[in-house]
Amino acid sequence: MPKAKSISKAASIDPSYVRMYYEHQYDRIKKNEDQAMNISNIVFTVTAVILTFGFSDKQSFNPTLILFLPIVIIIANVTAILYIRENTRWIRAHQLRAKRILEIYTPELFSLDKETSAPPIKATLDRSNTQYLIHTLFIVIALILLTLQLLGKLII
Repeated sequence: MPKAKSISKAASIDPSYVRMYYEHQYDRIKKNEDQAMNISNIVFTVTAVILTFGFSDKQSFNPTLILFLPIVIIIANVTAILYIRENTRWIRAHQLRAKRILEIYTPELFSLDKETSAPPIKATLDRSNTQYLIHTLFIVIALILLTLQLLGKLII
């Protein structure tokens, strides 16, 4: 990373300001994570309601509506995936900003943070990957329902 400030300027900054800025980054991360979880929960609820009640009594619904319901599920879940992906980019930016503030103003803490961090594992199921997986599963279910409906074989 390129150096943003010289050491002399870094020494003249109030430490409470630096701490406030660092904490602010993690407050933003928490808010972003909460927003992504709220979006997922709303989409999961809408999807579950559509799957439960939308296909429970096929005779009471218009055939066009039955075709429309899987499309709503697909659009809602794709939108949630795109939102989570964008949100993950912002979270990463806040994390990098917080690390950078440590690097510039408290190099001892930065080196401790670097030494004690867990190495990244590529194939893990963290929160966002779990959300992606569940949203993708609902998209696949909606595609199967849509395909069966178009083939006229949906017997629910």
